Amino acid sequence: MQLGISTSAFYGRWETEEAARAIADMHLDCAEVFLQTISEYELPFAAMVRRNLGDTPCVSMHPAGIQFENQMFGRSARQRADAFDLYRRSLDAGQTLGAQTYVYHGRSTPLLSPLPFQLEANLDVLGLMNEEAKRRGMIVAWENVYWCQLTDCSRIREVKRALPDIRFTLDIKQAMRAGADPIEMAREMGESLVHVHICDWDENRKLCLPGEGQFDFRKLIDTLKDIGYNGPVIMEPYLAMISSDNALEASIAYMQRVLQYNSHNDHKE
Repeated sequence: MQLGISTSAFYGRWETEEAARAIADMHLDCAEVFLQTISEYELPFAAMVRRNLGDTPCVSMHPAGIQFENQMFGRSARQRADAFDLYRRSLDAGQTLGAQTYVYHGRSTPLLSPLPFQLEANLDVLGLMNEEAKRRGMIVAWENVYWCQLTDCSRIREVKRALPDIRFTLDIKQAMRAGADPIEMAREMGESLVHVHICDWDENRKLCLPGEGQFDFRKLIDTLKDIGYNGPVIMEPYLAMISSDNALEASIAYMQRVLQYNSHNDHKE
């Protein structure tokens, strides 16, 4: 597995291109680029971010999906067309970045209340999204998000039955916030899992950097190994969780030790 970090970790401290330049010096295996706003979907901007990452590969791109993903479900044909235009522009930027994965939140609500799960509407939209992504050598990976549609294992099972080619992003903090077990969710996603987002939380469910809380990352990595996952593990903390550069460096080193421990055990077996 490859350890990386998202540029979103530095939102509010640096702009996206500045975050990319900082990540280039972190000696990580990979990175995720979070494109914060519509102007960042422009190809010259994406090319600059790609240059700023240096030798660090960009494995995924994550747009600010609330800017257009809800509108893909709109009742107005014009609204849907404009939303898909923004989606295609974000994919073009992702292709320029070299990303293989588009991280998809899906339909959401500002009320942070449970949404009715409209399977057919989700499948219609995802079908069109997948066609556009494949043209650019990318895949769409639906992320579990507690204020969006994909919130629990039963919905994952339902989607997998209806859309066997579906791919997923596992976000362990979003699972926790939805009251789901991240380990069980990983197992449910199984071979359809292509991307993982991590942070940590304490006994009061307060989010923190990996290694500062109580989550069992060795168990997570063991589970990922058991289901055959060998993809990126992306640290996605919020800026407020990073008390200092030293704290972030310590968290990165902690996750590197976790991954090295599992890799060492693999070799012993």
